[in-house]
Amino acid sequence: MLVFLNRYFFSGRVPFLPISIDDARGRDNAFSQFDVVFISGDPYYDHPLSGTALLARMLEKKGYSVGIVAQPETDAEFMACGRPKYFFCVSTGLLDSMLANYTPMLRKREGVLVPEHGLIVYTQAIKRLFPKAFTVIGGVEATIRRCTHFDYKENALRRGVLHDTKADLLLFGNAERSLLTLLERLRAMDAHEPRFADVKEGLDLLTIDGAAFLSLSAHGAIELPSYEECVEDKDRFALLTRIMYLLPDRAFHERCGKGAILHNRPSHPLTEAEMDFLYDLPFERKVHPVSKQLSFVEDMVGGLVNSVIIGRGCWGSCSFCIIPLVQGKHVATRSKESILREIEALYLRGETHINDLTLPTLNMYGSRCDLYDAPETIRSLLIDADVVVYNKRLGCNQQCVGCPHRKISDDLIPLLEGVRALQHKYAGTTLELRSALRHDIVLSQKALFREVMRFVSRLKIAPEHISDNVLAQMRKADRAAFDEFLKEFERVNEEQGTKKRLVPYFVAGHPGSTMEDMRILKEYCTEHGIFVNLTQVFTPTPGTLSTAMYYSGKNPLSGKLVHIPRTFREKKDQKNALLAGDEDIVDDNG
Repeated sequence: MLVFLNRYFFSGRVPFLPISIDDARGRDNAFSQFDVVFISGDPYYDHPLSGTALLARMLEKKGYSVGIVAQPETDAEFMACGRPKYFFCVSTGLLDSMLANYTPMLRKREGVLVPEHGLIVYTQAIKRLFPKAFTVIGGVEATIRRCTHFDYKENALRRGVLHDTKADLLLFGNAERSLLTLLERLRAMDAHEPRFADVKEGLDLLTIDGAAFLSLSAHGAIELPSYEECVEDKDRFALLTRIMYLLPDRAFHERCGKGAILHNRPSHPLTEAEMDFLYDLPFERKVHPVSKQLSFVEDMVGGLVNSVIIGRGCWGSCSFCIIPLVQGKHVATRSKESILREIEALYLRGETHINDLTLPTLNMYGSRCDLYDAPETIRSLLIDADVVVYNKRLGCNQQCVGCPHRKISDDLIPLLEGVRALQHKYAGTTLELRSALRHDIVLSQKALFREVMRFVSRLKIAPEHISDNVLAQMRKADRAAFDEFLKEFERVNEEQGTKKRLVPYFVAGHPGSTMEDMRILKEYCTEHGIFVNLTQVFTPTPGTLSTAMYYSGKNPLSGKLVHIPRTFREKKDQKNALLAGDEDIVDDNG
């Protein structure tokens, strides 16, 4: 196996990172120990779309040795990379492990390799196999479960995940700066296989943005309702959610039993120079050849291989979405030059089709909020230079869409013009835009809309519903905005002589949605000839406003009672009402 791996690794453009001690020694006989070992619930996909791969490549570039253990199940697999010099980084991957394991109808999915409550399982395995090892949890699951949260499978509140994992430290959101800061401080202390208790004071954790750790002292942070208070009173849980939603840049302190977690303020979004550094890193852009379920995984990511990330974050404010929690509400973007370099590099290596320019909401590229008007200079360990970040002095209601302080940008137009120039230079090359547009925002970006339409075969949008009652609970644009968008879409199709179609996403069973609302949506789609196949049942996801509504029965922002579709029957009926009228076609897989 090792001979095969060495031959595979070094025949390509850039080698995969090692997946075991033996693998590393096959490249360097003198190798003895990794600085950091990543434990991930995802396959090892060496692509910038993979959070583990992105962080690992960053650490490699900064001079750290990194091992990756993907989807471990046995003790031998957990131990493949040995004990690291500094710490283990533990993540369940790009999806919360409970959402990965269960459908909206709580049917167990087949073939899922990440265990339920994967962060707990993985961290406890590390603690058992490597006693007193320093463990850092992060990623999607750690971020959305860092405070008291509702677990849909258990139909109950759970404590912040740091309590249940017994991990030493949690890094939430975008962890590049916090991870490098942590490593720099450990290296300065000349720590070797440190026990967290021995180095905690020297790490000065209060100054690491995006870090959460056990602390009985609030250190000036906002005190959240305790876990016990939330269990006792659903309104207290709604209040916790409201506070965190309205004050996303603040530090919080949350008590639970005899302990408490201090959550520092989130990291500022990366600057353009930092984003360029990060996404200019080399990647194999393939799934590791000894991955479990290799053929299945390769098929799953096949349409993503040539996707080019242009930014991260979304300020859409949708009640049900975790993107602002995980990536932030600020849209951090790469420069046009960096993006075009990556596209040209793909063309030069023989690729002819770019799958997408990836951003959660495509037409938010280049946008900003001018309430963030207080500059602060910080040291960036990514680019080894000072960078200016911005803080917000005034509060707001976090309803960004339509806010006069939100500055919309058409910066995507010159980027697409640059792509067109590359296509002229490299004959036979193409780009397809697959990321979704925010339809209400694009109404004020009509020139951009027309440019985007030239690069789509079908246009993805997410109106989610058409009932103003439901849309208000979702914090989405009203029906009138969608009416106007449909007219503009047809106008652009006519102007460009095309018949491109819309691919809208709809949600059934969201808090506030009734059977009558779904019938209204069905009639609207029928009347306008709208394709409705991409419809999903709302799944309560930790950390969101919609989940707090589902649990408490009230909107956390308004305090008003909300209808909650709780039974599987009602959820199925709502989806069926949209897909096939009275015909029951939805099975228990949801």
